[in-house]
Formats: sequence, structure tokens, C-alpha cells
Amino acid sequence: MKTFRSFVFVLLMAILLSGCYIKLYEENGLETRLDGNDMVFILKSEAGAIELLIDETIDFSALLVPDDYLKIVKHIDESTLIALARGSTMNQGEEILRIEGLTEKNLITSIKIWNICDTYHESNGTEPELLGDFTGDGQVEGFDFIPFAQSYGNAVGSPGYDSIYDMSSLENPAGKAFSGIWAKIYSQEGVPDGKIDGPDFIIFANNYGFANPYLGKWTFTGFIDYESGTYGSVKADGNGTLTIGQQSWEMSGPVEITASSTYTDEHGNVKSEEFSIEIDSVDIEFTSTEMTIAGTMANPVNGAKYDILMKGKLRVEGNEIYAESNGAGDGYGTFLLNPTRKIGEWTAHK
Repeated sequence: MKTFRSFVFVLLMAILLSGCYIKLYEENGLETRLDGNDMVFILKSEAGAIELLIDETIDFSALLVPDDYLKIVKHIDESTLIALARGSTMNQGEEILRIEGLTEKNLITSIKIWNICDTYHESNGTEPELLGDFTGDGQVEGFDFIPFAQSYGNAVGSPGYDSIYDMSSLENPAGKAFSGIWAKIYSQEGVPDGKIDGPDFIIFANNYGFANPYLGKWTFTGFIDYESGTYGSVKADGNGTLTIGQQSWEMSGPVEITASSTYTDEHGNVKSEEFSIEIDSVDIEFTSTEMTIAGTMANPVNGAKYDILMKGKLRVEGNEIYAESNGAGDGYGTFLLNPTRKIGEWTAHK
């Protein structure tokens, strides 16, 4: 009997947890009432996205929604499809829609309400992706919303369907699979279900307005301390900046570092100099835990070119992101390549 009770408990928990992702309600989740010549729609439960089909062609100007909502309106034959979502949950008791001049409830032929349990899902091993950034510029904004809205309501086999917008589903939704700087962002696709509808709109609306956390101006500090075959003991510390403007990690120019250096020349004399170094041909890679910079640096004394690699571990502190090599362990730091040898440590933040 104990075994049977345990099985029932586990089964019950599985059922409850399985409903903690995206749930679909029908008409009973929405109250409609007349206010003069307007039809008002009020939520009876929390919702992540809502879709209505009204058997009448309604002018866009007659549809009033709160300012922070994303609205999709499509005229299909002589009906009007309306889909609503926003970056946060729509609350019970909230007026989500007012349609001016609509007085007949029987014209509302379909109501769908999706709700999502906004929980952390374990990563499936992929790197984080800013879902909804269809243009690839590192931001989810109006230029992404336009094609998404055009594709909304389409399914596999229809000309308007494009799998890029099919990010989630009821059974296997997209997830917030990473913590830290990615914690509020849907960053791991779900399993497509062959249609663009509420589960996809929830994901897009949540990420609308977000930018890839790695974009922006990074400020660097660091030092080198190594034995050079040419100069003997070389020590330098410096700082610089690097601006990443697009998700393709395109830079706003070479990384410029102002440094003060102390080294011993070929005659055994200790030298101190102030100079600037440019790291060009910069290539940056991010994972969810690391930042890696590869580039070419010219020796400020004789102009000789060196390939360098900078590898740091990412961490979050408040609203700032850090990439650090010092204390991160083996494999992190600043390296000269060909042959590879570690020459220093660095920190960057934005």
C-alpha cells in the first residue's frame, strides 16, 4: 500500500509540474461586458498571451489596449484576428482590450488564452541565444516584431509560415535556461509545433526591448609580466576600451591600450616608458561562462607583430558584467601564441 501511495504522489506531482509550462484556456478565462457602445474585455485569470477572433472587420483605430502591450491585428476574410501579449504577465482583473463600437457578443467566435509558468529550465547544453532577434543585430525591437506579426497565425503548409518564428509550443516551450545576465531572457528554443501562435508570442513579448547582454562598451585593465628573449624581464600595466556594436561582434575600431612599461634592455639597463598599443584583427567569442579575445599586437619598440589570446571567465555583479582571468584557474589569462606562453592577467567589465 505504501508503494502504491508513493506512486500516486509521484504521478500527481508529475501532472502538476507538467502544467507549469504553458497552459491554454478557452472562453472561461475572459469576461466581456458592455460599456456604452464599447465592448470591454477583462481577464479572469493571469495570462501570457491572448487571441480573439471576431466575425466582423474592425478598424485598427477602434482597438484600444494598454500602452505596454504588443498588439497584432489581422483581417482574415471578413473577420478580425487580435493577439495581445506583453513583457510581463497580464493580471487577473485587468482590462486588456476595449473595442469601440462593438456591441454584439455573439460576434466573438473564438477566445484563446495562454499562460506560462515562468520558471528556470536547465540548459540542454547549447549556448544562450536572444530569442526574437530575427534580424541578428543583437536586439529585439520593432524590426523584429514586424515580420513576426506578419507570420503570426500561420502554420506549416501556408505561405506565411516561417520556422524562424516557431520558437515554442505548449508541450515543449522555450526556456530561460541560464542564470546571471541571461536570467530574465528566453534564451533556449523549445520544440516547434508547426504554427505561430500564443506560445511564440509569449516568448517574443518577454524578450522585446532586450539586447544581447554582451553588447556595449567594455573597459579593460590588465598587466603583463614575463621574460622576453629579446628584452629580458618585461612588465607593463594598462587599460583600454572596446565597443561591441552588433551581435556579429563587430568592433568600433581596434582595441587601444595605454600602458606604462618597465623592462630591461639588451644592455642590462632598466627602462620605463609610456606608450599606446593597438590590438587589431580582433575576434571575440562568448559562451555562457567565458569571453575570449584573439588579435594581433604590434611591439611598440620595434614594430614586430605578435598573435595574442585573452581568455576570461564571466560573472555578474548587480547590473555589471565582468570577464576576468585573475583567479579563474588554468587556461585563463593573456597569452602570446606561436609558441603559446602566458604573459599576464586582465579584467574587463561593462
